[in-house]
Amino acid sequence: MKKLMNNDYILSIISKFSIILCGFISMVFLNRYLGVKLKGEYSSIINYATIISSVFQLGISSVYSLYKRKNIKNCYEIFISLSLIQLLLYFILSMIILIIHFDFNLFWIVLISVIAIFTTQLRYINLVENIKYNTIVVLIMSISNCILTIITFLFLKRYLPYAFIIYILKDITIVLLYTKRINFKNLFKNEYKKYYFLVLRDGILPMLSSFLIIINYKIDIAMLNIYKIDYVLIGLYSLGLSISEHMWIIPDIFKDVVRKRTAKDNSIQTINFSLRCSTTLIALAYIFIIIFGKFFIGILFGNDYINSYGVTIILFCGIFSMVYYKIIGQLLISDGKSKYYFIILLFGALVNIFFNIILIPKYDIIGAAFASVASYSFIGIVFLIFYVKMYKVHFLETIFVKKNDFTRIKNFIKKNKDAE
Repeated sequence: MKKLMNNDYILSIISKFSIILCGFISMVFLNRYLGVKLKGEYSSIINYATIISSVFQLGISSVYSLYKRKNIKNCYEIFISLSLIQLLLYFILSMIILIIHFDFNLFWIVLISVIAIFTTQLRYINLVENIKYNTIVVLIMSISNCILTIITFLFLKRYLPYAFIIYILKDITIVLLYTKRINFKNLFKNEYKKYYFLVLRDGILPMLSSFLIIINYKIDIAMLNIYKIDYVLIGLYSLGLSISEHMWIIPDIFKDVVRKRTAKDNSIQTINFSLRCSTTLIALAYIFIIIFGKFFIGILFGNDYINSYGVTIILFCGIFSMVYYKIIGQLLISDGKSKYYFIILLFGALVNIFFNIILIPKYDIIGAAFASVASYSFIGIVFLIFYVKMYKVHFLETIFVKKNDFTRIKNFIKKNKDAE
């Protein structure tokens, strides 16, 4: 057991599959608790908060692995100090905004955004520093969120703010678990100030890239709101999107390891192995959802959600391509090639917006699903082509597991060896 817990891949697998299991259970009870219409309203507000937080993170956590490569003294303390300053400034700004103009939806959007920004900074910084502790935090967060959602479903009346409170408590759990390990005496030193501007400067491109990522993930619901699509349809769409997002966790299993490994070097063999495993697992998951998806949606979420099956099947088509974005994109960031990362995402976002404008007015949520797939496919294919050419990798090294991969997996478990 000790050997298993010292292996990056095993830790990441435990973490991500715990998220899948607990997150899926939470999703089932949350959707049943809210019902289709309230779930549409809930998804819309969370969607706007996610878009806002992606921009105002300012790319701080995204460049942490890049600075870690430079072996800068007190790198961790510098980034934590800057994140805390950011949290304080955003809290003050949000209070001013709400005093000037208070609105129910705006209140939740602002509150969720501010907390989410700090949570994200802590998670990504600590992921590089200590993947084992990061796994423990994710496990605790996932389990506690699952339990709280079930309790809410069983004992509380249907009320939208309760769902937002659960969402916020999930992030607060992460913040508390991470901050308890921070030595506050080593923060905010004068010598750190010279790095603050450099970090913010270097974070501009990753911040814009992060915004483009969120546009590709979340613009669909925003566009559905713009075209005043009924909340019931948005609720159906959000369920299909949530199910497909859970499958994104498969490449995230490997992306977290790639993030840590590429903080030291390019680790091409690790990346190829990660791509092969991810594409294989997603292909198997897609076959399963095609055959059993409609049945399980009805059983788990209720008959009111069965019509989300079509959207789910369409969105799943785009997951395969997103493997290449998630894993290869992390390499480009760590390898100092963020401009290529940004350009690809920019065109992907434009593709997404274009097809949403064309398809939503005529096909509502089905049109939004096809627009997302078009964007995901474009991004994934371009990332793969770029990776194959720039890093001199054979295309076949990136798709589906090979026989010797099973030997590597066996070695992970038996001998605690790396995949390189």
